[in-house]
Amino acid sequence: MHGFRKLIRLDEAINRFVGILEPIKETEKIHIRESLDRVLARDVVAEADIPPFDRAAMDGYATRAEDIYDADPENPKVLRVIGISEIGKPFEGKVSVGEAVYVHTGSKIPIGADVVVPIEYVDVVDDEIFVRKSFAPGDNISRRGEDISKGTKVLRAGRLIAPEDIAIMKALGMRYVEVLRRPRIAVMACGSELVDDPEELGPGKILEYSREIVIGYSKKLGAEVIDFGISPDSEQEILKKIQLAQTQIDMLITVGGTSVGKHDLIPHIIRKYGELIFHGVAIEPGKPICAGKIGRLPILGLPGLPVATFIAVRTILLRAIERISSIRGRFRHSTIRAVLGRRIWSKPGIRTYVRVKLIRKNSMIVAEPIMIAGSGVLSSVVMSDGIVEVPEGSEGIEEGKEVEVILIRDVSTV
Repeated sequence: MHGFRKLIRLDEAINRFVGILEPIKETEKIHIRESLDRVLARDVVAEADIPPFDRAAMDGYATRAEDIYDADPENPKVLRVIGISEIGKPFEGKVSVGEAVYVHTGSKIPIGADVVVPIEYVDVVDDEIFVRKSFAPGDNISRRGEDISKGTKVLRAGRLIAPEDIAIMKALGMRYVEVLRRPRIAVMACGSELVDDPEELGPGKILEYSREIVIGYSKKLGAEVIDFGISPDSEQEILKKIQLAQTQIDMLITVGGTSVGKHDLIPHIIRKYGELIFHGVAIEPGKPICAGKIGRLPILGLPGLPVATFIAVRTILLRAIERISSIRGRFRHSTIRAVLGRRIWSKPGIRTYVRVKLIRKNSMIVAEPIMIAGSGVLSSVVMSDGIVEVPEGSEGIEEGKEVEVILIRDVSTV
């Protein structure tokens, strides 16, 4: 066979593969501090008000608003200080007419008080204060339940837990949280010429490193990764790994062996022993992608050239991990607007991904396409700051046009 039977669009490839994936339902209970970037299995509902009582929003004096009505520098209101309300040690008495209690930020508002006068509007003389400004009832007080009221659904199931979510769970008095188990993804490189150890390099042998991209991004997206190593171009050996994966793996990712040559066995094996749902995607780089299912095991076959692997991971694998993780919502790429520094060419009908370097020129950010752009040139990804996506219906993008750059790294040096 010379070439692919049919190339399908990337969006269709994603939809087909995601459609055969089963979202994870198994859960586990873990300490909230261990829950960062895990997927919440159950809604979190507040069982109490936060704050649990009226508390001072700043340091000052809690009193009755009617006792300081019309207070100003020329006519200060005089109040007697009868105590202090501290955090963890509230004032036990009641504020009556003409009285005030010193309060610390976050401390409980005494019974009878309905306002806090900030210390900067108060002059202190012995056990009396002279209030120089009036305040309305409720001023400078955080009311009970102001943050969260009892019965509120605070976090929804399917949420990817962030640091602030952990903080709110602790504020609710939670120590443990129920999360979905991590996806289990097996990664296997295919090719008789490949070796893992530089010391094994010899005539005709190549050091394999593309699967490190798959392993790294899978972990970054929250998966538990099992490395199946390298399989030779042998149907029998590849099938052994597939059979092993059937019992313990949610998804198998293969790297290499997905094109149309006689040693490209992955699409052949999927078609022979299961269901091949597509082979060949209209993207560049990354065309030799295939996917299907053998038994209960979904298999995504990625091209072996590292840049093509990288693009496939950032597009199809990203959406696949979303699906099996049961995440509510989608992973979002960070982007930045930039002006294209040189024309980009693209083939009609092919979605093209161009690596670019971002350069700041005065107040403008320019996206300069990387000159070395072959699918095997990994350094072109390492050297670039982002990717420009050229849609299928375009023949390119002209120099000087504003483009959206998908950032590769989380930290920008532009």
